[in-house]
Amino acid sequence: MFYNSGSLEFDPGTAENIDRFEQETGITVEVNEVPWSNLKTSLTTIWRNQDSQVDVFNGPTWWLADFVSSEWLEPIDLDSDHMNKFPDPLVDLVQFDDQTYMAPEFGKWGTYLYDQQYLEQQGFDSPPGTWDEVLSQGEQLSQGEKSGFAFTWADKSVFSFKQFLYQAGGQLFNDNNEPVFREEGVQALEFFSDLRERGIIPDGISSLGEGGIGDNFVAGQYATVESWTPLGSRAIEEWEEGRVGSARPPEGPGGRATFQDTNGISISAFSERKDAAQQFARFMTTRQSCKNNMLVEGNPCVVPDVYDDQEIKDEYPSWLLEDMRFNLENAQSETYMAQPQVDDFLNEQITTALLGNKDPETALSDAQSNIENLYQDIGLI
Repeated sequence: MFYNSGSLEFDPGTAENIDRFEQETGITVEVNEVPWSNLKTSLTTIWRNQDSQVDVFNGPTWWLADFVSSEWLEPIDLDSDHMNKFPDPLVDLVQFDDQTYMAPEFGKWGTYLYDQQYLEQQGFDSPPGTWDEVLSQGEQLSQGEKSGFAFTWADKSVFSFKQFLYQAGGQLFNDNNEPVFREEGVQALEFFSDLRERGIIPDGISSLGEGGIGDNFVAGQYATVESWTPLGSRAIEEWEEGRVGSARPPEGPGGRATFQDTNGISISAFSERKDAAQQFARFMTTRQSCKNNMLVEGNPCVVPDVYDDQEIKDEYPSWLLEDMRFNLENAQSETYMAQPQVDDFLNEQITTALLGNKDPETALSDAQSNIENLYQDIGLI
């Protein structure tokens, strides 16, 4: 029994890999298509009752800390050859005490895209390469109803904040579980404020999610955009040749990191079919399965050397593959306890600051204080 985060209709790569698994192993996979918004709640309810109805599920790495600490997940028996094909930062995300609790399946991290024809019309030979250039070029690129820059926010606010936090050289927590994001986070929020005050980002960005950003970019409303893949594949299909361009994320004070949002396969500690579940987790995250997901669905592959594969090169332009591989190898993320509560505290404050209703330093001081109190209450610090 595999709990998939959403309908397989929208996960054709996963569906095809399940078919391959059944054909090659003779093991039947029953899929429960759980709406994304309900998946974590459903799993939590099932496991609190120590129910065996779930064998495996796919979901994001950022649930792992809570699930592992609750002893709801079974370590996955994956040898070094299997795990060494993934980048070290990704391996670190899915391991606790040298045991693997999630097998990386596919990635969805930020990609920086731009309207190459429009930039050339405005006199720019290349897209902005730094935060300062995003600001300086963005004012000229913002003409009429066209915005110079846009990024996903609604339902992804904490993701977006983390990406710019890492580009500023910061992180959410130190090794002692203490929140330490305020200083570098202020730089990120001040960048957001500058974008808003100069009219570079679109009005209503606080309500713009992944779909809205993608739709509006393809409709020609944004000159440059930081969004979630596979928007690049979609723009290539819908625009004329030579219009869409890709670049590495604009460099902030601390670098060009993008946020690591990776889905993987985990095994329930209460499963009564753990041998089959182990085979499933391994098969769905082989090099071939990861590559197949990218070919079928357009999700970035979590195995760097796949980007050198001829089939991939035949499907995607080299300039896009180079940036996708760079983003994979330089992506950052963190796993942390009480993730829903932490993200709620962050979202409340950073959205308030984004809207200009609170200055960045006050907003992040309040967020950091709230998270410190939460972690003190649950005994983490």
